[in-house]
Order: sequence, then structure tokens, then C-alpha cells
Amino acid sequence: MATGGRSAYRPGMEQLDRPAAAVGEADDAIEGQPAVRDADAILARAASDQAAASAARDRYRTQAMPVLEPDARIAPLLVRDEQVVALRRGAVFDRRQHGRGSGVPAGIAGALYLTARRLVLVGRVTLSVDLTVIEEVGLSGGRVVLVLRDGTSVLVEVAQPRLLRVEIAAARASAKV
Repeated sequence: MATGGRSAYRPGMEQLDRPAAAVGEADDAIEGQPAVRDADAILARAASDQAAASAARDRYRTQAMPVLEPDARIAPLLVRDEQVVALRRGAVFDRRQHGRGSGVPAGIAGALYLTARRLVLVGRVTLSVDLTVIEEVGLSGGRVVLVLRDGTSVLVEVAQPRLLRVEIAAARASAKV
């Protein structure tokens, strides 16, 4: 049954009155569904990521980023005095570029190393992004978005994307010094 009076909804849409018991039963039926359980887990991961990012942001205001020991995959790719400051295993790069013919697959996976100078993805294909060519770093849909000076954008799917964004910002800031 439609509500009386003028509707706040667009033409063709109307709010229906439902008995209170039906609403409660529907809510109980929805509560146990996988999508709702998954949403709770996603929100918990996002909150944990945000807390880690906030703590790291505060820490990097007064302390340098910790240096990690390079593993066998990244060690041969490092240049003199280059230090690894963050690592994400299971990262996915999705590169979008104006025009065609870049020769780089759209989506590739591997381990993502953040050094004091660049991001390096080591997987089936090895990619390197110099921190100085990154124009902007943001978040979209739980992914890190890198906008490069040439108009290329790179979506980076990783665990703890908010923390990675803070780590990239800290590495970029220290590289400018």
C-alpha cells in the first residue's frame, strides 16, 4: 500500500507501507547472508587499515621509515644505496594509458616493493615506477590510484591500501629532501 500524500520519490517510485513484523523478519533473513557477513569483514579490514595508516602517518612525521632487508627477488634490481621501505605480496597493477601500444599487459600480479626511490612490481613481468613521476596518489574502491605525469594511471590492488598510500607519501617526501 502506498503512503498517502505527496511522495518524496521520483515519478514511478513510491514507498510502500509494510507491517512491522515483515520488516523484522526481512532484516533477520538478510543478516545471515554471505554479502552481509562479507560487508562486516570488509568494514573491519578497512577500519584496521585506516588505524594503521593514521599511526604510520603520525610516526613518519617524527621518524624515518624503517628499512627492510631486501629479499632475493628485489636485491638484484636495487641500485646503489637504494633501500626497501615497504613490501606487499600479492599486489596487482592495472595500468591505464591514453592511447595504445604500451606493450605492458593491463593487469599483472607480483610482489610490490616500495623503495626510497620507486615502486617495483616483481612478478611475471617486472615494472618500476619512479616516485618522482607520480603526480598524485589516491584511493578508489579500496585500491591505490597512482596518477603519473604523462597521464597514465595505475590502479594498485594490495592488502592495506590506506597504509600503502601513507608509505608512498612518506617515501616521496623523503626523496624530495
